Amino acid sequence: MSKNIKIALGAVLFFTSSLALACNYPDRPRMPDGATASKDELLAAKAEVQGYVAAVDEYLICVESTEQEAVAALENPTAEELQRRDELLSQKFDAANEEKALVGEQFNQQIRAYNQKRKDSSQ
Repeated sequence: MSKNIKIALGAVLFFTSSLALACNYPDRPRMPDGATASKDELLAAKAEVQGYVAAVDEYLICVESTEQEAVAALENPTAEELQRRDELLSQKFDAANEEKALVGEQFNQQIRAYNQKRKDSSQ
């Protein structure tokens, strides 16, 4: 095998493995309209929301692990650099946790709309 082919294959393997380890933020779940949704649709949405929350938690574990590996690979990082990286990591965690809370509240709003629809139709 020629030297150029070996280098090209090595580069492909390196970038492929890097992509496999990349932390991907999960897609937000589909949120039905509680005023028109059926019970089954809301139960399916509940499962999607729970799956989303678990996927965000997995994303955060991946981000933290990736950051720890990146910091360990640094040669003589300054205290300022380490602090900046820690602040950025905290911002990612805060944003992801706020997003989980927002999705949960949006789901709860749809549950309240569904319950109100049922209450109105029973009167």
